[in-house]
Amino acid sequence: MKITNTNSNIIPSVKNSIPLKSTKTLESPSFSERLDVAVKNVNERQIIGDESTEKVLSGELGIHEAMLNLQEADVTLKLFAQVRNKLLDAYKEVNRMQF
Repeated sequence: MKITNTNSNIIPSVKNSIPLKSTKTLESPSFSERLDVAVKNVNERQIIGDESTEKVLSGELGIHEAMLNLQEADVTLKLFAQVRNKLLDAYKEVNRMQF
């Protein structure tokens, strides 16, 4: 029984489907930039939640929309607090390492 190479037909199509890397290097945001964006996002959600409460009291917004906005603000704040706790735990762990 003769075994034929089936990869010869597949390899040219795979080579053509892989995008070539551009000569420009894309820089990802630094940690401080990402942290700044996260803090601004949490703050923005809190402001939206506060404004929603005021709009409900003035009759401009329904209670359901306001509750959704308040829930989003609560979830983003809790998520940010958990990320902060993980970062502090990692920092403490690195400090405990002996070099």
